[in-house]
Amino acid sequence: MSAPGGTSAPIPFSARAGERDALAARTFALDPDAPDRLERAVAAYHGCAHAIAFDTPSSVLEALLAPLKEATIITDAMAPPHRSSALCRSGVRTRYADIGLDGVLMTAAVEKAIDAGTDALLFAHFGGIRSTAPEIPAALALIEDATGSLLPMKVSGAAVWSLAPLMPDGVSPTGFLLTDDDATAQSARLFRRGGRQPGSLWNYDLPLRGADTALDLLAAAVALEQLQHLESACERRRENSALLDEHLRSTLFDCMKRAPDDAPASYPILLTPQLYCPKEDIYSGIRGEGIEVTVCCKPLYKTTAFKDEGVRLPITEDFYKALLQLPCHHRLSVGEVRQVAAAVREATEKYAYRGCSF
Repeated sequence: MSAPGGTSAPIPFSARAGERDALAARTFALDPDAPDRLERAVAAYHGCAHAIAFDTPSSVLEALLAPLKEATIITDAMAPPHRSSALCRSGVRTRYADIGLDGVLMTAAVEKAIDAGTDALLFAHFGGIRSTAPEIPAALALIEDATGSLLPMKVSGAAVWSLAPLMPDGVSPTGFLLTDDDATAQSARLFRRGGRQPGSLWNYDLPLRGADTALDLLAAAVALEQLQHLESACERRRENSALLDEHLRSTLFDCMKRAPDDAPASYPILLTPQLYCPKEDIYSGIRGEGIEVTVCCKPLYKTTAFKDEGVRLPITEDFYKALLQLPCHHRLSVGEVRQVAAAVREATEKYAYRGCSF
């Protein structure tokens, strides 16, 4: 299959199709103990007391937000689908704070947003590049969205993590609630069995509104297999992002800073303001070369479901205008990474001097 611009095959943003192909000849036994073994393995990987397995990251967030129904949480507005859908269904009140040009909440903006009615902070590590959560009062719950990173994390409060990049298409992507708190773990387990608390004989209670969101046996068996490839996948991410560092030096965009040991989920670049107007052409040009460049999300308050004309976050909006995310996952070859870099350089240079029509 040839891509429009002459590359030998499309270069996908996600590794999941590649994982499907790699596992196509495998068979997996439906071991009823697989979910428990998976939870123990993930908890050991992160060094935390509990790793509660769910079918999706969105289900984990819903479980964490369920006890906070009608509470007020502070978060950023650049929410990908798993986070926006959980916020939409949870019934919590959302208060946005501005982000920096690293895509994460700024401490000063969080401090300004906190008041006596604030109950929790939902902090996301953008693109799998690990960041430090702002200091918040001890009375506030801290929920961290670390779904973009395959690396182990030090859990403070509760966190959402996933093996999705290693899971094949057609299988639940997985989501894990990481915590050291026994009460949080108990509440999460109750949520994923529909909120149903068994009583004596046939009696039962519904202490909270839950959902049937447990990880199925097949996905648990696949995830246990894929855990063995976690370290090598992280190393390939590092190598690919380092190669993009080498080939994407330009005055037309900035590459997002990260620590040397980070293994980013994507390779984000921020276009300079002169490229905001032709961004659609740049995006289409890169896509035309068979490369699945993307922009993960737009400010929630600019969407229909979350529309709020009273919100304006200047840095968030500039970040959205500037952002492009390139594939750098572990299934890419060195040649494909070079093709990505060449397509980005060509597209940005082509439209660098085109003016705006307004």
